[in-house]
Amino acid sequence: MSKSGEGQPESEAREAWQNLLGALAEIDADWIGPQRGLAPGREHLGIRGLAMALWGALDLYLENKPERPHFVRLISPYRKWGDNPDAIYFFAPLRGDLTYRVQGRRGREVYLSLTVHGGDRDGHWPTRVVAERNMDEMAFEDDGRFEVVLSPDAQGGNWMRLEEDAGSVVVRFYFNEAEAASVQPDLVPDLRIETVDGPEQAPVPDDAAVARRLRRVEAWVRSKFGGQMLGPQPRRRPSWYSDVPNTMGPPVDWTDSDGGGWGAVDIAYSAGEYELAPDEALVMEGRIPEGLFTNVVIWNELGQTADYLERTVSLNDAQMEMGEDRRYRVVIAHRDPGVPNWLDTCGEPRAAVFWRFMLPAEPPDAPVCTVVPVDRVADTP
Repeated sequence: MSKSGEGQPESEAREAWQNLLGALAEIDADWIGPQRGLAPGREHLGIRGLAMALWGALDLYLENKPERPHFVRLISPYRKWGDNPDAIYFFAPLRGDLTYRVQGRRGREVYLSLTVHGGDRDGHWPTRVVAERNMDEMAFEDDGRFEVVLSPDAQGGNWMRLEEDAGSVVVRFYFNEAEAASVQPDLVPDLRIETVDGPEQAPVPDDAAVARRLRRVEAWVRSKFGGQMLGPQPRRRPSWYSDVPNTMGPPVDWTDSDGGGWGAVDIAYSAGEYELAPDEALVMEGRIPEGLFTNVVIWNELGQTADYLERTVSLNDAQMEMGEDRRYRVVIAHRDPGVPNWLDTCGEPRAAVFWRFMLPAEPPDAPVCTVVPVDRVADTP
């Protein structure tokens, strides 16, 4: 524990703050570079990503307490990590020994779910899904309102069991809209959470409480930014992620072993990376099964989309032009190839391509990928 100044008492919060500053300096010096997969000249992406991770961690944990939590929007068009332009996500911290009530109202979303995660009570990346419930497993009022109870003891109605290591709940809303849902203010859901058996009034945060919150902030920055956005090299890829450039992995339902507890159990994922010269394009073809939702999005090496307010970097199945039997042809290129379903690389020669298939009626096939000259895309059947 450190001294805050000559003659002043020791401060646990000051020590936690200094440790957080030290973590940021350590990440800057040791992680933002080739050793973590950032090529020379791309350090600015790491700095920007670290700033976003710190912003998010402060938002999630500094004034958000498990005893009296509130929902925080996880990502937005301006705060990005593993982001999806067609979804709106909310986060609240939990304790496994308390009882919570989540209330909300359905809107235009095609999918709604609540997922309780475990192993993240201290701010670290979650290790597993404790409980999950989607809209098909919930009862709603006639006007779309719903209430879900999260507790260690069984309850009637919409109930999700909390276990000792429960640390957070994430609520997902997916939309199949012509415009990205994340940028539509009228789509932000009506959602709130309250503690049923917690304190009637939150105590004023003391030195120890501020220290605990700052330690969670540091843990989240280290595990999210260091472990997920800029993980150790070479990275361990899930089975659905292809290591061969310009190919996609076979779509596989998410499991805890595929990267911790923040996946969605109702999604089959498929991913890979494109690697294209300035005059090349990647053509992805296949068939989208009937289902609630499908989209494809381009991410940089930190799992961030480009500015989708200005460019087309993702497509959902409402935006795609498809042929008979829901067959698609999506083209990734550095410039407009003159055909529908173009995803703009924004000048990036290499980036990740991420597919989501939400509750497909049948197992989807991996996209068939072909690299062709961009000038020949329009003439290629």
